[in-house]
Amino acid sequence: MVRHAGVNMETVRKSNRSAILKFINGHGPTSRKDLARAIGLTPAAVSQICAELLEEGYLLEKGRNPESRGAGRRQILLDIDHDAAFVYAVNIGPKDTVIALCNLGGKKLEEVCLPTDPLAAPEEFLHRIAEHCKKMAARHPLAREIVAAGLGITGLVDKEAGISQRAYGIWETEVAAGPILSKELGLPVQIENNVNAFAIAELLYGRGKEYENLMVIKWGPGVGCAMVIDRRLYEGRHNKAAELGHFIVDADGEPCSCGRRGCLETKVSYRALQKIMPFAEGNFGGAYEAADEAQKEAFDEAIRLFAQTIVNSATIMAPNRIIIAGSLFRSRKIRDLLAENCKKFDASFGGERLMYSDLADRESYIGPAAACVNEILF
Repeated sequence: MVRHAGVNMETVRKSNRSAILKFINGHGPTSRKDLARAIGLTPAAVSQICAELLEEGYLLEKGRNPESRGAGRRQILLDIDHDAAFVYAVNIGPKDTVIALCNLGGKKLEEVCLPTDPLAAPEEFLHRIAEHCKKMAARHPLAREIVAAGLGITGLVDKEAGISQRAYGIWETEVAAGPILSKELGLPVQIENNVNAFAIAELLYGRGKEYENLMVIKWGPGVGCAMVIDRRLYEGRHNKAAELGHFIVDADGEPCSCGRRGCLETKVSYRALQKIMPFAEGNFGGAYEAADEAQKEAFDEAIRLFAQTIVNSATIMAPNRIIIAGSLFRSRKIRDLLAENCKKFDASFGGERLMYSDLADRESYIGPAAACVNEILF
């Protein structure tokens, strides 16, 4: 019984520590007194945990609260020291792999991009990634301790085992990518599906600070989606949830890579849109403007089907906000067309219910960075 009590107390301590860090991350510099009131802990418990976090370097004191009327230690504001540690962020996509060195706030010191090599043995390609990481660290000697790495990749992953189970367009078999990269770097590695990782970034650095329930959609080259419920990533059975790209929109449609027929991705993926008119992935807006009447009509139908699927899924999931990002959403014209189509189906999509991510300019690396920081701090 004593052993179990010890385990339970450690779980409670970690939970309280996480609650303090999450509150400060979401609300900014906060006094101990306000933390105790907001989280429901005793002032003594808050002071003890904050003392530990200050000792570890994850918190720092930022002066007295200008709104406090009394003096005393509890009125000193505490904030997260984002430069207390650094992480590698590795995002492996079908075409490119991005490597970044970031602080705990997701601010990058450097970013490099190299072509993804699906023909190389996974061990060899991960070795190349590790070499780039080490060279990057050597170029930034003022960066404090690098404590971990985040690895984002397409498809299914087993986070506990660190395995990429099915990386569409990259590896045909299961790859123990986490353990391999961990051995190369001598650091713990947190692996995550790339869209889920981006949703975690929204939780830590984006709209997740403001809203409890989000639907996060990434478009390009396929359609990825993740759900945040009560500020927690919802992963579903076998870590498969919110498969927006595999909603069936045409019963007589083309076969999909998932094994079904007529999925949304067969209509709106980059590959499907290129059949209408060839264009660079980041220039869908330019292609739409240059399209002839028949091509524009086909593009409009794809956007309409996308909007229909979003509205139907939002009816079930009821998110506060729908956050969109991805290379095919870079054009304001395309985003506006999607919003207009959503409003035709459901007038509640007016205003800011459908929002372009504030993190869109960091989407190449911010997901794996956030997944890693989330594991370290929260």
